[in-house]
Amino acid sequence: MAEEVDGGELVPVVEAAAEVELTELEEQAAGFARGSRSASTWRAYESDFADFRTWCAERVSAVDPLPAAPATVALYITALAAKSRKPSTIRRRLASISVAHQVAGFETPTSDASVRAVWSGIRRWQGMAPRKMRAARTKVITAMVAPLGDDLADARDRALLLFGFAGALRRSELVALDVEDVSEDDAGLRLVLRRSKTDQEAEGAIRGLPYGSHPATCPVRAWRRWLDVSGITTGPAFRSVSRHGHLGTTHLSDRALADIVKRRAAAAGLAGTFAGHSLRAGFATEGYAQGTPELAIMRHGRWRSASVMRGYVEEGSIWNDNAAARLGL
Repeated sequence: MAEEVDGGELVPVVEAAAEVELTELEEQAAGFARGSRSASTWRAYESDFADFRTWCAERVSAVDPLPAAPATVALYITALAAKSRKPSTIRRRLASISVAHQVAGFETPTSDASVRAVWSGIRRWQGMAPRKMRAARTKVITAMVAPLGDDLADARDRALLLFGFAGALRRSELVALDVEDVSEDDAGLRLVLRRSKTDQEAEGAIRGLPYGSHPATCPVRAWRRWLDVSGITTGPAFRSVSRHGHLGTTHLSDRALADIVKRRAAAAGLAGTFAGHSLRAGFATEGYAQGTPELAIMRHGRWRSASVMRGYVEEGSIWNDNAAARLGL
């Protein structure tokens, strides 16, 4: 029953409706904020912050993880370094702590000068150069796909490796592809990348995979063979295959992709450390070594920063116009 006041106005009803609307808007705003990053990114943040929260609770005098004092964060990353955690892991933990504070409306302690100083010292102590995966260049990809046959797992892995390499695809982009995202025309395959790491607004991008010069390493032929063998016509493009040859129904995970690359590299007798990232790194390295213009490499691989792209191609550039070759030795 509405209560009438002030000349018959339904004040309580109007106020209640306004509160409901405000609550709904707050929920939608929170959903949009969470949608600013991928679900996997949020899971990583939550996992990392859970580690920090556990560490804080285990201290003799328990300290607050949220909001955390800069001194607490500095001691935490010092403890991680003492346990020989990789710089990339510590950097990710710092990012997660920062995001948790921002979401909760607190000032982030990671920007404090004391934390930055400790982090800088850790990087110098551990060494600045991160351990890099080996780039899967053309010869590597050729060696990986050479022993593959036409059974379900082999057909999938051939298409997966060639797509990742020729498309310079990020791991998340590759495993997220649906059959509907791949179409064929006279020049090759057109891939629709609906969302990627640098496209959080989901504007999408289209990239082309041309026919290969050799049938064994042609992405188009590999895709056709995968569709023929698997019989899939819609949904996830790359799926799990059980040891009994049963085809899954969902997308592969990033971890599954990394395991496939490692397994195929090992089967081919290749030395070095390989992972899902090796395919994209291999594209950039091979392109640079072959004299492909930087802009073309960046455009195809969707790198926005030339400096970041060059970080992939150091190996490929050491023989390009090498000054030592002019010494007459």
